Amino acid sequence: MKRYRHRTVLGEEELSEALDGLAERLIPMLAGPEVTAIPVLGGAMIFAADLVRRLPAGLVMDFIRIQTYGGSTSPEKAAKPDWTPNPENVKGKHCLLMDDILDTGRTLTEARRYLLEEMGAAKVTIAVLIDKPVRRAVSIEADAFAVQYLEDLFLVGYGLDYRGHYRNLPHLLALETGDDGLPVPRTAESSF
Repeated sequence: MKRYRHRTVLGEEELSEALDGLAERLIPMLAGPEVTAIPVLGGAMIFAADLVRRLPAGLVMDFIRIQTYGGSTSPEKAAKPDWTPNPENVKGKHCLLMDDILDTGRTLTEARRYLLEEMGAAKVTIAVLIDKPVRRAVSIEADAFAVQYLEDLFLVGYGLDYRGHYRNLPHLLALETGDDGLPVPRTAESSF
């Protein structure tokens, strides 16, 4: 990660411990039959894969995709699903909706609304890797989160990306951003 000025905010071991704690909190919430785990593509995939392996066996897996960021560090367009789960996996079911980050809340608000109102889910429980309430633009809260950041960090790694890059980092980094909101390129004298 030599391209941008950054610092590590959570290493692999810390992420694993945070997921263990999240799974412990979620297990009682998911008691009962017919739970469908639904990650938001693509950011939640790494987080969701690691989380569901910590949950009891028998979950059905399906997916939803709602893209809002484009090439920016802030949402650029309205949240609208463009890939939706199989209706039989949602109608009348308890859905565990998972995303990498809850910041503005627009993506998860639309995903929850869509699952409940348009697909007929009986219940939607929201779990996120990162809760970042400082950027909340709509009224929504996660039922459970692994980590909460009260400062407005631009995070990459472990599913979070910048313009599609860095999702596959095994740790979480904060990129330093400039006045324009974009990541600051790293120079030889950078120490961030």
